[in-house]
Amino acid sequence: MSKKLYFISRDANWQHYRNEVLTYLANKHDYQVEILTTGQLKPYLHENDRLKYKIFKNVFSDEAKKSFFPGALSYMLKNKPGYVLGLNNGTQLTEYIGILLCKLAGIKFIAWTHAYDHKPITNPLKKLFKAAQNYYFFTLADSIVTFSYAGRDYLIEKGFPKEKIHVAPNTLDTNRLLAIKEKIKVGFDRTSFLKTISPEMNENSKVIIFSGRLNKFKKVDAIIRAMALLNKQDPNIHLIVVGDGDQMTLLKELAISLNIQNKVHFTGYIFEETIVGKYFLASDIFIMPGYVGLAIVHAFSYGLPLITEDIDFHSPEIQLLHDGQNGYFVKENDEKQLADKILHLLSDKALLQQLSTNALKTIQEEASIDLMVERMNTAITQ
Repeated sequence: MSKKLYFISRDANWQHYRNEVLTYLANKHDYQVEILTTGQLKPYLHENDRLKYKIFKNVFSDEAKKSFFPGALSYMLKNKPGYVLGLNNGTQLTEYIGILLCKLAGIKFIAWTHAYDHKPITNPLKKLFKAAQNYYFFTLADSIVTFSYAGRDYLIEKGFPKEKIHVAPNTLDTNRLLAIKEKIKVGFDRTSFLKTISPEMNENSKVIIFSGRLNKFKKVDAIIRAMALLNKQDPNIHLIVVGDGDQMTLLKELAISLNIQNKVHFTGYIFEETIVGKYFLASDIFIMPGYVGLAIVHAFSYGLPLITEDIDFHSPEIQLLHDGQNGYFVKENDEKQLADKILHLLSDKALLQQLSTNALKTIQEEASIDLMVERMNTAITQ
């Protein structure tokens, strides 16, 4: 009989990758997964024979940061799964009550966590309260799955037993990404595809790409400003921006003001991997100056080196970036250095190929979906 696993998370409403990871885990290790969440599912979130969604009413409004959906707790106690997985987001009250109920009901609870706040807390009272929350949550958890080795080390330093902590590096379904990439490559003509983006692009075009939400934390404006510098040195360099968000209009206006609107190409949101994959295949480098999350896995799966700023609020996935080996860090808010590093890499084909090879190697050795789900399964069943 399949093992029953519940995942309590308001976040599951919008994070596509959790759907992928939990489905892969379920198929490989014989689980039936139910995601207990709130709101209305996004159209790209699909159930399957191994993973279902249960929607409950949030006591707070959908716009509020806090959430509490007690129906999920009643459902959990009624059906008594073998395992419950939950995040330690302090504003999501369901998990904090749920972990205590699991302890009382004899249900194994697994904390899935950053372990530390990658966006530092400056308010001392808030920092103290958060530390108390973390202590409560991690003490009650039967086992802890961290997104990174840094998270594990942080918890050990705080006194939590190392045998309770399992590192499952956060990733996407890399097997699916790599398979789609190989399928797209068959008959793919880069030059013809580039010409569909812009008549100015040709076989000699050098392409950098950004893919993600267009918000201030991603700092896409820094790439556009760097593009203005690059255009003066090599007019064959183009930027593709995949995504949408509240910064879209401002970014388009910025490109126009710098007179490089014919070098910066906005695609809007693209959810279908067989389509977005063509943009990645046609590109040479992945650029994300600001907050880097799972986009690094997407880029590396296509063999694209990453260039980003050396800032302290990247997500744990930044552990995959090895400076000078599969990409580069540049100084924060230094658009000239960003432009110089892009130009340096685009001007050295041998170096670009080496970093591309290393990016793919990183996926195979450090960020494969199989590695992640094996570690998660050990944490769940051990």
